[in-house]
Amino acid sequence: MGQKVDNVEQSFKTLSTQPQIINIENKLEVPTEQGHLQGIQLVERDGKQKLLISGSSKDQAYLLQVDIASKKSEKLIQLMSTPYRHAGGIQASGEFLAVGIEDNVAKTMSKVCVYPIAGTQLEEAKPSLIIERYGKAERNTAGATGMLSASPGYLVVVGDWNSRNWDFYQCSPQGGNAMQILSYAVPDGWPAYQSINLIADRKAIYAIGLYQLEAQGAADLILVSNLGIIEPIMEKVATKTFHCSEGVDFQAAAGLQVDEDGRLHVWATQKDALERLLINKYSPK
Repeated sequence: MGQKVDNVEQSFKTLSTQPQIINIENKLEVPTEQGHLQGIQLVERDGKQKLLISGSSKDQAYLLQVDIASKKSEKLIQLMSTPYRHAGGIQASGEFLAVGIEDNVAKTMSKVCVYPIAGTQLEEAKPSLIIERYGKAERNTAGATGMLSASPGYLVVVGDWNSRNWDFYQCSPQGGNAMQILSYAVPDGWPAYQSINLIADRKAIYAIGLYQLEAQGAADLILVSNLGIIEPIMEKVATKTFHCSEGVDFQAAAGLQVDEDGRLHVWATQKDALERLLINKYSPK
């Protein structure tokens, strides 16, 4: 299922700002030196609910997999190593997970990788599709990546350094190909979104940009385009702030989920993977 609801603006409005608090036992050594946890998505793997949490460090980009039922971290999946050491904000849609992995030192290159969620390709770090990005420092990074099932394939958005520019691609992960369809330079004053997730209803495509606002988590709802041919509207239509449990930080890892009943949720966690990993889940009131 793609990230689709009946009415995006109403779903966003009804999100509770108070979290359900989930404590995760973590016995894995997660490498967050010179980095931190970056993005979070709830997915189903082998019939079980898992959280996939992306992360960066001084020498590798990775995913931490958490089992919801047992409330335990269960595996660390190394995706790439230096110079591709920084996996940013992520999004799952349908059968795939999009992860932007960048060189956050030179800031001149990145790879947007689309992995099948089922099977072993995720553990083997074998993406079905790679979008290679090179060029001017900070312009071709991939710190925030969103993905939406949009017939005949998928729409992928990539935010560069501090999400100053949004690049949109029409992708076919099964075919291993992608075509850039537009770029958008955001207005001055927009936040440095750490995660950008796409969501749609019957009329339009939206993005939810996630960031930290002092001690609170924050999300901007942005009208991207009407359905059909992607023609950028890029209008900020709503903003919501969220109470965060101690240590939970939208600047670290936050992301949305649409459940089987078409209800919108937001997940967030802390910067560092300690022995206790605190998760906040925000659901409809």
